[in-house]
Amino acid sequence: MQAEPPPLVDALDKSNQAAEAVREAADDLAVVHTVLDVQVPAEARNEEVDQALAQADQLQEQLDKSVELLQDVTKTLEAEVKNRAT
Repeated sequence: MQAEPPPLVDALDKSNQAAEAVREAADDLAVVHTVLDVQVPAEARNEEVDQALAQADQLQEQLDKSVELLQDVTKTLEAEVKNRAT
């Protein structure tokens, strides 16, 4: 039977997983935005499409900021795990 990892190690692992999931979502959103922006001609767009594209830009910024915050948390957790291991 395998022992459970210490809480900080578990938190570090979860932080890494969350950062990766948010990064993947941000990448997927960027692809969707680009496809819509390139494939839907300006003359075919209506107000709702333009609003959706603007909201996608805002979501992209929020996701990018979330990734940065998670990376900061991960670095802090990594440092604490190293400190406790020595």
